[in-house]
Amino acid sequence: MDRSIEIGMALRRFRISTRINQDAIAKTLGVSQSQVSRWESGRDRPRAYNLDAIQALIWGRSDPALAGLIHYVRGAQAPLVLFDEGLEIVAASPFLRERGGPLKLFGWLFDKEINPTLAGMAKRFAVLAKADPVMTLEIPFSHEARPWACHGRLTVNRIGPELYAIGEMSFMRDEKHKVTRIGLKPATRPGATTATDRA
Repeated sequence: MDRSIEIGMALRRFRISTRINQDAIAKTLGVSQSQVSRWESGRDRPRAYNLDAIQALIWGRSDPALAGLIHYVRGAQAPLVLFDEGLEIVAASPFLRERGGPLKLFGWLFDKEINPTLAGMAKRFAVLAKADPVMTLEIPFSHEARPWACHGRLTVNRIGPELYAIGEMSFMRDEKHKVTRIGLKPATRPGATTATDRA
């Protein structure tokens, strides 16, 4: 059987078994609903990067390097998060994800529906990651009517064509309003810009 027909059938079975419509699958994969329909019917072949995304959606990611990063972060004592290229959280250390931990309280900062400026930050991450293996992240927010800030030092890891970052994260009060806007900037160059870049 042709591989494109096989993957299309697998995508259709997955979608039906999980009760997800074509439009939702399309949004997840970053394509149109009609493209998903063409793949499912075998009328069109997914390109290599689409094929990787479809396989990851259906069967999960099995890359040993990624599995190693996930294992490392999930077992770390430090406050670590593994982000994908879209700044979605892939894994987090026990301290951050445990009951009452910072991600239970402030995980919404990394939800693009609640915090839409994160989408611009993700685009900036993809651009910066090509030249800078280490960058800093700052997100101001309010908690209990007081100013707070999320700080992260992200170390970029390339696995095949995909980018991931291990972030050492902190969430703290910012009474002096040192962080006033969401930003991502290189951390590797001495004398890098001190103003936070707008996402």
